[in-house]
Amino acid sequence: MPTLNLNFDQEVNVSAQVGDNVYYILPNANGEFDWADISNIINIGYPISSVSGGTPGMITIDFPQNANINIPPSNAFIMFGKDNTINVSGLTGYFAEVEFRNNSNKKIELFAVGSEISESSK
Repeated sequence: MPTLNLNFDQEVNVSAQVGDNVYYILPNANGEFDWADISNIINIGYPISSVSGGTPGMITIDFPQNANINIPPSNAFIMFGKDNTINVSGLTGYFAEVEFRNNSNKKIELFAVGSEISESSK
């Protein structure tokens, strides 16, 4: 089975996992990415088959022989999305604990944190 390896100069986002869909967008003539028009976002066509952490990072996509696959050029912005048939629910239970970490050596500002709460019993 042929593979497509997407190599990155930095770590792949920790949320990327096997089964996620991979998309890309190309820059316009000014070198900017036009997010307003969803038709600019292109689905590669097959899900992630492996993610290599560390720096440099790599995403591997397996696809069938003679498949129609959209291979992104080197100037494309790569992104991923979760399969919405699997990742449909929120946290369940009576207690949740969250830890935020800054893995960068640069200053970061956190502007907002939200949660979804629904009462299940009294």
